[in-house]
Amino acid sequence: PLLSGARNNRNSNLSEQIYKRMKTLFPNAKESLAAGVVLLSNIYSSLGKDEEAKTFRSNQIEELGVKVKVGLSWTEIKGHIVVT
Repeated sequence: PLLSGARNNRNSNLSEQIYKRMKTLFPNAKESLAAGVVLLSNIYSSLGKDEEAKTFRSNQIEELGVKVKVGLSWTEIKGHIVVT
């Protein structure tokens, strides 16, 4: 919830602090940390820091040794379902 709140406010500094604290407190919670990596990289992207987002995400996911599950988004636009 804290990391999501920081994301909603596009606060990269707070998000970084929260993620670092998560790594310290829960070093073995690989799946949760991977979700945090995705959230933080999305924050970087939303701020126009696409290269930083890409580098951070790939480095952290490699460090965690996990595979991120890619999801799909279903959106209805004018009565048509769009899958992205």
